[in-house]
Amino acid sequence: MAMKVINNSAIYLGSSILNKALPFLLLPVLTKYLTPEEFGVLAIFQLMISFFTAFIGMNMPMNVSKNFFKYSKDQLSLMIGNILIILCFTLSIYSLTIGIVSFYYENLFSVPINWIIIIPFISFMLMMNSMNLTILRNEEKALLYGFFEVSNTAINMAVTLVLLLLYNWGWHASAVGIITAYAVFSLISMLYMNKNNYINFTYKKTEIKKVLKLSVPLIPHVIGGVIIGLSDRFFIENMISLEMVGIYSVGYTFGMVVILFTDAFIKAWSPWFYSMLANPTLKKKQSIVKFSYLYIIATFAIALGISYLAEYILPYVVDDRYYGASEFIFWVAIGYAVHGVYKIFFPYLVHINKTAFLGLSTIIAATLNLILNYILINEYGAIGAAYATLFSFLVSAILVFWYQNKNYKMPWLKSKI
Repeated sequence: MAMKVINNSAIYLGSSILNKALPFLLLPVLTKYLTPEEFGVLAIFQLMISFFTAFIGMNMPMNVSKNFFKYSKDQLSLMIGNILIILCFTLSIYSLTIGIVSFYYENLFSVPINWIIIIPFISFMLMMNSMNLTILRNEEKALLYGFFEVSNTAINMAVTLVLLLLYNWGWHASAVGIITAYAVFSLISMLYMNKNNYINFTYKKTEIKKVLKLSVPLIPHVIGGVIIGLSDRFFIENMISLEMVGIYSVGYTFGMVVILFTDAFIKAWSPWFYSMLANPTLKKKQSIVKFSYLYIIATFAIALGISYLAEYILPYVVDDRYYGASEFIFWVAIGYAVHGVYKIFFPYLVHINKTAFLGLSTIIAATLNLILNYILINEYGAIGAAYATLFSFLVSAILVFWYQNKNYKMPWLKSKI
């Protein structure tokens, strides 16, 4: 089983590298054809998608991961069908809300309101795709997962290039690329899930309650995560300039490369982790602890390596207007290494149905992040935002580890490595 985790991690890593390599190939084009201000608007638009997805999606695919090895196929299809019913309801609520807001504002955080109106639909399509990818991951169909993931990005990239180079659409080219890719793969996801009998649209109140019991407490957690990871751009826009948002976002993109490795491991780890704890023994727990230690060590080594290499790669990838992005890379990379440590403890709280604490811990860290962003940006400039992100991720990881260790004992100091 452990070897399967390693093999699947390698496949996920390969697809993730390819998936992220495509946007990096696009980066020289974007930084050449978009001013830092336009790049900043695009960054804010992408942040808003993440923000609305937290409310509309409520991390509901987590229900699939948690119950995939516990439920029968019929139970799973009923649960997924009711999740889709909830998604349709939340889509309607937030679309109506944004429609009302559009009568009073022309722009929100530099993004035109007519683009913000369609964000709930983008979030809905993103969740459809995420649901399907979660199923593929738990089916251990790593190759098909990678194909879907890479194809999504390839469509996004192709549409962006056509609209940017041939029609000079500016940041709108990338926005349309995002919408097109999500639309295509939300349809493909629906067809795949339906063909494989994963959808039963029979409304069942008890299933709705089960899903919401796990997912609603995750709303503060997801929102807090969005605040920690993304609010820095809003502070920089208002305290410094939209141009600096664009430069900072480029540096952030390099630092976030750490996610390639942490996400690849967690994607393979989660199905194995939940299956091991479905019938836990001391030997299984020791195996989990051993791989957790190795993962943590590797994550920080990778972050340091990325920080070193990025300094040399940056001038060959971006336009000279964005060279200032180099000062942010190290701190963002270390921050996401710490966040990677947090991810290894996150599943324990899902396993023991203690997701409410995830919300509490993340809100504490997010509140601290907002305070630190204001203080540190005011004191040190844009680099203060990277400091704030790192410290907030650290607080979140410490809190979740403490709570996991208190409520679900693991042999952290007793396992032979």
